Amino acid sequence: MNIAQIRAPARVLAIRNWTRLPGHGLRNHALQIDLVWCDGHTYMSIPNPQTERIFTYEAMNRPLFEEPTEAVEREDPFTGPQGFMIGDEFLPKRPELAQQYFDAAHLILESIKRGDWEDYKLVNPALFLYRHSLELLLKEIVGGSRRGHDLAELADALAEAVRARTGGSVPSWIMTRLKEIASIDPGSTAFRYGENYDPVAKRSTPPVSSALYVSLPHLQRAMLTLNAALVGAIAEIATSHPVRYVAEDD
Repeated sequence: MNIAQIRAPARVLAIRNWTRLPGHGLRNHALQIDLVWCDGHTYMSIPNPQTERIFTYEAMNRPLFEEPTEAVEREDPFTGPQGFMIGDEFLPKRPELAQQYFDAAHLILESIKRGDWEDYKLVNPALFLYRHSLELLLKEIVGGSRRGHDLAELADALAEAVRARTGGSVPSWIMTRLKEIASIDPGSTAFRYGENYDPVAKRSTPPVSSALYVSLPHLQRAMLTLNAALVGAIAEIATSHPVRYVAEDD
């Protein structure tokens, strides 16, 4: 008997407390494995009500991506049923996708401010979502089919595009903010993986050489300001996905 041959459920991987019972066999129930044989020994799982609620048949076996039916039809997003539609006409355009990432970051910070989560538990997700939103906005403004993630290069491309189209220049504070973020996460890996990759040295390096502090209220306000400025360059977002946040008092 191989542990990999056990069909259901994956619950056995989550249990932390086991009692070894030499000489017993395997009893496999529909939603609970009481005894598991492994490496010549038998282990009995300790009952855990919370685990039982998590490892249901539906949670383990129902597909995540399903064909839509009449059961998912609704009059508005708030009355339900709640769910996501992807593909066909539901594929977002790049400006809307950028706004989705921005809104998700904003909601994370709002949840921290409400006390729903500790700030240190959501550092990288929030920063990555903000950064990725900026990357998508810059690619939309610059145009073309850019596939790279270099934020500094995109900032320079933004300056060139504005100069070519209008003869003007990007406000210095926008360029400074973009380059500041690019200095920490130039290639979209620092906030995703906690490291940057140095292609010359062919090794990973820490995003910063020493600890830095990010004020949550300042981050939220600064990103809202930058988002509003970049969104202003894309009329499509202004009508289809407007920013609906109340500005703070100056």
